[in-house]
Amino acid sequence: GEVDAEMQVQAKKVSMSKQDYAAQVAGGKIIHHMMDTDCNECGMSPSIYDAAFVMPQIARSAGNPRSLVIMTIRSYMFLFGNFFLQLFILYMIAQEELVMDKFAGEMNLCNFGAGIQTCPDGPNCIGPGGTNYQNAGRMYDYASWTTRTYVRDSLKILFPHKADEIQEKIDPGEYGLENYWVRIVCVFIFMMSLISDLRTSIDFLYILWYVPSEAQPWIEYRVPKWAPKEKVKEVLECSEADFIKFKIAGMPKYWKIINFVVIVLPKLFIWKKTAKCGVMFLMETAGIEDVIVNVTA
Repeated sequence: GEVDAEMQVQAKKVSMSKQDYAAQVAGGKIIHHMMDTDCNECGMSPSIYDAAFVMPQIARSAGNPRSLVIMTIRSYMFLFGNFFLQLFILYMIAQEELVMDKFAGEMNLCNFGAGIQTCPDGPNCIGPGGTNYQNAGRMYDYASWTTRTYVRDSLKILFPHKADEIQEKIDPGEYGLENYWVRIVCVFIFMMSLISDLRTSIDFLYILWYVPSEAQPWIEYRVPKWAPKEKVKEVLECSEADFIKFKIAGMPKYWKIINFVVIVLPKLFIWKKTAKCGVMFLMETAGIEDVIVNVTA
């Protein structure tokens, strides 16, 4: 059409291929569209990982104009901030479970009380206090159990001559798991919630592996050929931004390395740590309501 012929002429004037020229025209249209759009309505991607992955290629395809370079830098700033916050939260969870709980004397929950319905003669019927659960009436959460144990031991210290009587008549109960299968189901639900994030990382790896290691444009300015541009805009009720087409294309090898090292590897590392800390947190949660709330939070 007329637009194609005009673009071909302009591309020759600047000694560029028609494809590269169309990409730079699309970049200019993007910048113009962003300047005319309220910043609350303008978004490049629903994910910070996608934005950091795509924005450098869009900026490169458009000839690295200042506006798109700034958006690329901002995407990386958000990406690194995101990495820092996630790692900080995971570190705090691990510190609570592996350090603070141990200083507080809290033992690993393991399968204490998992077979409470078969007690006193079934498996896992001996609690951390060394006594048999007997039945569910002697099972408490950790805070209640330690408080009851503290009160009993305090009385024995205050009244040493009645230590045997206190030991016999004051029963602090035992600490244990309220329901084994609820814990297993909640761990399963938690891992299923992480699958979509893992799939995103795998998609990044597929893209890095299969796209050509060439500097191909990721955007283009494509106007339908069945009518002049103004007529197309009138018929379709569209704007210049609707003629901008985004696509996945080749990227230089150095960008593949940067994306793998800066985006994919940290993302996979955080996924692994999230899965590990999350499962550990759920496995150490004894109450039925607590473990359900934790997995749905």
